[in-house]
Amino acid sequence: MKPAETGATEGARSKSDFICGVVEGFYGRPWNARQRHQLFDWMESWGLSTYLYAPKDDLKHRLFWRERYDEIQGAEMATLIGDCQRHDLNFIYALAPGLDPNYAGANGEEALHRKAGQLLELGCRHFALLFDDIATITASGAVDFGATPATEQADFANRFLKFAREKSTDGRLLFCPTIYCGRMAAPVKDSAYLRELGRRLDPAIQVLWTGPEIVSETITPESIKELAEVIQRKPIIWDNLHANDYDLRRLYMGPYSGRPLELRAEVAGILSNPNCEFEVNFVPLRTLAMYAHATDKYEPRATYLAALKEWLPSWEIEVARTPAEDVAPAEMVSSAMPDGLMPFREPVLCGHLEILCDYFYLPFEHGRRADNLLADFRFLLRTPRDSWRDREEMILIQCVTLEVLATKLTALRNRDLLYAIYRHVWELKEELRLATNYLAWLRNKPGLGETFTSPEYRTKTYRGGFVADLQ
Repeated sequence: MKPAETGATEGARSKSDFICGVVEGFYGRPWNARQRHQLFDWMESWGLSTYLYAPKDDLKHRLFWRERYDEIQGAEMATLIGDCQRHDLNFIYALAPGLDPNYAGANGEEALHRKAGQLLELGCRHFALLFDDIATITASGAVDFGATPATEQADFANRFLKFAREKSTDGRLLFCPTIYCGRMAAPVKDSAYLRELGRRLDPAIQVLWTGPEIVSETITPESIKELAEVIQRKPIIWDNLHANDYDLRRLYMGPYSGRPLELRAEVAGILSNPNCEFEVNFVPLRTLAMYAHATDKYEPRATYLAALKEWLPSWEIEVARTPAEDVAPAEMVSSAMPDGLMPFREPVLCGHLEILCDYFYLPFEHGRRADNLLADFRFLLRTPRDSWRDREEMILIQCVTLEVLATKLTALRNRDLLYAIYRHVWELKEELRLATNYLAWLRNKPGLGETFTSPEYRTKTYRGGFVADLQ
């Protein structure tokens, strides 16, 4: 679907002068070729422009950044670059040499030229140099640079830009500083490191920035204006709003949020670094595109609901084609479900998606349905049992609805989507069941000193393990 079909139209800034798209920049298993092809389909359809290749755990991107790709890997990279460019997208290859203490030496620079030369031969025209996550973070959140001065990084980047421009005159170079958020700068206006970068970096080099925090709840135009004065250019936002590599128990399927439309005038672009699980990124990236193309207003909840409608075809249920279909679903449905309910027989509806994604919304915000359920639980826990009335029943209805949905999702035709959400939905379902068991125990008026237990959720088997004990 093109941007104009969503009710949002093209903004004043064109695809050529505003970088907007996706950075594959997380820790963990990189996406595969099929997933990236799907990503490029989405991006082209939605009017996004740029893909930044920077998976932390591609060994030859970061840890072994000096090494060229072998013949098979090179062919795969050429295919990826070609696929991206056929979708009319800018492909940017990022190198992260900062873990190498000798990256700026003669041998390091020679290795960089060999590596970049191979990528140029494979069709790449744009590059990024990343110096993030290489320095010690002190207790205050400030960065301890050690022997990583801005001068060395900037001069290294300038020399690389000169080399790359000799091979590709229209190529871009992006740069991620070691101080890449406001908290690390402590504060931005007083950061000698950022001021030195701004002074020494070639004006053509674009600087990446994550906002006031690594994962920023909000990014204000005022904060970016302050940064731009220091680094002497508008930054590109590396947006970790939907990143989940720092807490793998979480998924974020809520809308692009916390960035007013006025921010777009203060930045050179926005690149979203989303969930590790590729298949759950439809809404985060679709709403980013809606934000990028909006003209007069952007309402996160409205765009979220619109994006869910577009995503609905991906949630098609597989229907059994054998006589056993009349028997199997009933046998698999939990006893907690209402009599006669056959979740496999009915399709996933947009309301179901809203329920599900409201539970896996944003780092700093739950969706409305999740907030309402939490409020109901809190009400019961602080209210005498005789005053519960219909609030407990409302909770049970919501929990049963989620359990029905969890069972329905096991029949998804898109198995990759199912496996991306499976553990998270399962954990949610089990926690809700445990919570309702606790409410039932309270309703039965336990005796003084009696402790709640649940045979289904025994200590050490449920919520067990070393990490749980450490917590």
